[in-house]
Amino acid sequence: MLSSQGILNIIDETQSVCPVCLKVLMALIYERDGQVYMNKTCPDHGKFDIYLWPNADRYRWFSGLASHTSSRRSQTDTLLGCPFDCGLCPGHKRGIFLSEIEVTWRCNLTCPVCYLAPDRMYSDPSLPTITEMLKTIRSFDVQSTSLQITGGEPTLRQDLPEIIALTRQNGFTAIELNTNGIIIANNLSFLKDLVAAGLTNIYLQFDAAEPQATQRLRGADLLHSKLAAISHCRQAGLPVILSATIVEGINDNQLGRIIDFAMQNLDVIAGLSLQPAFWSGRFDVEKRRHLSLGDVANKIAQQSDGRIAATDFWPVGCAHPLCDCSTYLIPDKEKGYRSFTIDLTEKDFRKYFDPASPQGSAITEIITGIYNNASVPTGLPVLIMGLMDAWTLDLKRLQECNLGVATADGRTIPFCAYHLTDITGRRLYPLSKEELPSLGHS
Repeated sequence: MLSSQGILNIIDETQSVCPVCLKVLMALIYERDGQVYMNKTCPDHGKFDIYLWPNADRYRWFSGLASHTSSRRSQTDTLLGCPFDCGLCPGHKRGIFLSEIEVTWRCNLTCPVCYLAPDRMYSDPSLPTITEMLKTIRSFDVQSTSLQITGGEPTLRQDLPEIIALTRQNGFTAIELNTNGIIIANNLSFLKDLVAAGLTNIYLQFDAAEPQATQRLRGADLLHSKLAAISHCRQAGLPVILSATIVEGINDNQLGRIIDFAMQNLDVIAGLSLQPAFWSGRFDVEKRRHLSLGDVANKIAQQSDGRIAATDFWPVGCAHPLCDCSTYLIPDKEKGYRSFTIDLTEKDFRKYFDPASPQGSAITEIITGIYNNASVPTGLPVLIMGLMDAWTLDLKRLQECNLGVATADGRTIPFCAYHLTDITGRRLYPLSKEELPSLGHS
């Protein structure tokens, strides 16, 4: 049992894991010098004091905007406890709003930062296996019609158009492809085949608007390929969500430039997803500290010349309020762009928030409600995702995750649990049933 002796200003009590052995530990979340930390102690590997958030008052405010939770039918039993029974287990508190299927573990890059980084190469799942995965999603998350196809690098599969067609046949209407863009940058015909099969948008790895940061994060200067991929998506009429992995000291100074680039290309850029790096999988760059939603919002405010304030970001609410936040930017003749949420009030947020909204559209739908369903000006939804690793894992948050990875054995595993690794890169999932008891629980 964790003692609170000597720790003042406790904000919350939760459970986490030891980064070394993944044993479940009691954890205290507390305020120190105006910032938020997590304190936990492993009987075998000692004490961990982890920075979580830059502003304790803002952390509390975010936490207070939690929405009603609603579970759904479980797929696994509770045997060892969270996070070892994922699938989803009876203890999970939300359904899945966005499902992922991994169609390959092969990749055409070896990125220094990669949360997948498999310890061995698995064979690509067959089309019948993928069909069963899709049927499982539709069976347990009946209302979910949004799907992300991911990997590895999915475009390495020549039968990707067939896979996309399968998703359509199984009732999915919003089909997103997570890609580094290299192949679609060089093969417009293949991209058009994907669109013809039913692909609705690209989720494009885009870490910086200059080559040096891309080189450090991806091991190669890929900026030209990213721009070519966007150009091809424009020609194919396919919307692009830019996805940036943010690492302190490498590309955290690029946030303003990425936003500028997106706002200048709204004819094809439909959104921006910012993911502060979490230390799961391969992380072969200097580890400084974890960046939170609050840190990234503050950096955006500093790099936007006063056009965006950190307080313009609101929890999206369809998961735990500390997991994601968003704002909406629109063009402005004088400033270039401005935040459309600057005047959003908590009263309007609560009144118009729809807990069924997926992360990327929650704020847009609130704005639509405020303006009586009038057309919202074309703009840029900006989403910050607070993904967790073995250092920062909060099991209360994990139990409200609505982003699930569908596996070939019929489970749905919350994203941060699926990619959870210890300090050596050993993955918690996927694991055989025989391996599960070797991971501690106390």
